[in-house]
Amino acid sequence: MAGKEFIPTIYGGSDLRRLLMDIEDRYDDTFNELGPGTLQHFKHMIDCVNAFLDLMADPRTDFRVKLMCYGKLREDVFEFCRFYARWLGNPLMERLRHEIYELLEGAIDWWGEQEIYDVMGGKNDE
Repeated sequence: MAGKEFIPTIYGGSDLRRLLMDIEDRYDDTFNELGPGTLQHFKHMIDCVNAFLDLMADPRTDFRVKLMCYGKLREDVFEFCRFYARWLGNPLMERLRHEIYELLEGAIDWWGEQEIYDVMGGKNDE
């Protein structure tokens, strides 16, 4: 029960979303220099991460779906960074990949905490 109340109040304006917007702002100009198609591809990846954060906050979504989406998104981020490393350099893309992975790990950790709160809340209600 406590987890259900926690989601809308904290998660909607969470640090994870602010971190994602910081990442977007920091790398926007870099991808824009390569052209509008590249910037659009970057924005699409950011939108996918944002959608993943929404998915993690949805208590009705099965945990297996969340874990599969997490794995797929990590793979997509890896491929994205590997592809653009040709033009932007390996160190920059490694840093971007690390920042996004860190954000995804934060979302998984947050979700795990919510699951624990739900279990604890369920035991207290019995």
